[in-house]
Amino acid sequence: MTTALNAAEARAFERAESESLAPAVTRAAAILDVLAEDPSTAFGPSELARRLGLPKSSIANICVALADAGLIRRIGTGFSLGRKLAELGGAYLTAVDIVQEFYEASRVLPTGSEETVQLAVLDGVEMTYLARHDGRQQVRLTSGIGRRLPAISTATGKAALASLDDPELERRLAMISHFPAITPHSHLSLASLQADLAKVRERGYAIDDEETVEGVVCYGIVVPARRPDGPYAASITLLRARASEERVPLLIDDLRWLAGTLSDPLRRSRPQA
Repeated sequence: MTTALNAAEARAFERAESESLAPAVTRAAAILDVLAEDPSTAFGPSELARRLGLPKSSIANICVALADAGLIRRIGTGFSLGRKLAELGGAYLTAVDIVQEFYEASRVLPTGSEETVQLAVLDGVEMTYLARHDGRQQVRLTSGIGRRLPAISTATGKAALASLDDPELERRLAMISHFPAITPHSHLSLASLQADLAKVRERGYAIDDEETVEGVVCYGIVVPARRPDGPYAASITLLRARASEERVPLLIDDLRWLAGTLSDPLRRSRPQA
């Protein structure tokens, strides 16, 4: 069982708390961490204060607030984790499931598995990258897991934007204040982007034609809605030199199968080479 924080942990905690705009939230998170270390034990405010090196009165007030929210529950004079955490964990695991399914499906793509395959979700006008399968032909990317990139210059982003209905698309595009010239091929105006999105809708997939990294192309397709957030999109990235007329249609076929599989987990037949 963990006792008091060691000196390094205490310094890190104090630094995080001093930098936080809401120290009560930082302390609440620390309380949940302590309770999670030994879920079978109910800890009172005194013990929590001792372990965290914080005033008992502050800990007691935060515990009351956490209990009222259902995040922890009272057991006698102590507290343990609450049922609300299971609900939140279940919501989180729903997102994790699609990531696991992405990795499993990416490995069996006949052509795409050799390249870099990615999964991302639209948040505002940016894409957050959730997962990446690295094939044998790795390329230099700026879209690491957890990284956010402008939707206007990525294949996943343009596929996601093009999937929105017109009112929602207009609302999102109104959020764009400038068009960064990441490469000489990047969109520099709203009109240019809108013309590109119209092409995405027409052909059913998006193209990042060296707009993010010169010498690298990317093809993206939206993942049909399975969750209320998003939309999600998948992409395949490769060197421009490998994007031959014969190879690209095979990659698009792989993307369509991947998107269908992620939208319907029961669809498990392996794509044909």
